[in-house]
Amino acid sequence: MTRKAFRGLFLQSTGDPTVFSFVTYTPQSRQQMIACGDLGEEDEYINPVICDFLLFISEWILKVPFNNEFPMNYDDVKVICSRQRGSGIQHEYLVQIQDLSDHGPKRSALNKLLTIVGNKSWNGFQMI
Repeated sequence: MTRKAFRGLFLQSTGDPTVFSFVTYTPQSRQQMIACGDLGEEDEYINPVICDFLLFISEWILKVPFNNEFPMNYDDVKVICSRQRGSGIQHEYLVQIQDLSDHGPKRSALNKLLTIVGNKSWNGFQMI
């Protein structure tokens, strides 16, 4: 995985152990995706921000493949709100990891993620 693969993506803790600030270039809403031509009116909408978030935490931060063995999936993540950053090319999203109470592997992955992003040498993209 090269640094270029996740260029412009940033992740920070918010103080809530299940909520993160995630910055990406990806549009979030169905309407945005239809407007830019990435989704047809009749196509199923799958939020690409959630997909970006899961790929970023699994492959870049936790260094594990995002496959069937990764304990978190699309339904475990929810976008709470968003805002444009700067000139509007990037967007910041508050994303929440949900329903972890009865799932040890999910809780373990979240704890590893919190340890990394909570480290003083974490700059939002990598350890410095």
